[in-house]
Amino acid sequence: MAAFILLAAGAWGISQAQLDLDCSQPSAARTLIGRIMLSEIEGAEDINRAAMWDAFGRCDAGPGRERCVERARQRYEAEWDGEKSAIETRYRKMLEDFQLKCHASPA
Repeated sequence: MAAFILLAAGAWGISQAQLDLDCSQPSAARTLIGRIMLSEIEGAEDINRAAMWDAFGRCDAGPGRERCVERARQRYEAEWDGEKSAIETRYRKMLEDFQLKCHASPA
């Protein structure tokens, strides 16, 4: 859980910080935004996966284990899908804001 908090704080800081995106080098800016997004996705995925495996470990041995594991897997996959979508949306917005800024800037 502490790792999740640290990752979330770091990601929030990156998304809130003014990146030094240069309108004269849009390809480099897109690459930077994409790399930061992928890094955040990978970190969040690792945290989600670890939490899911912890949940599997809380399922009792015996006949109900498979059902318990499947419910946990479905729950964590749904949470991950939502979290990943939110990350992608945030970086898509960052890229759109950058492109709008550059189109509004005098050449």
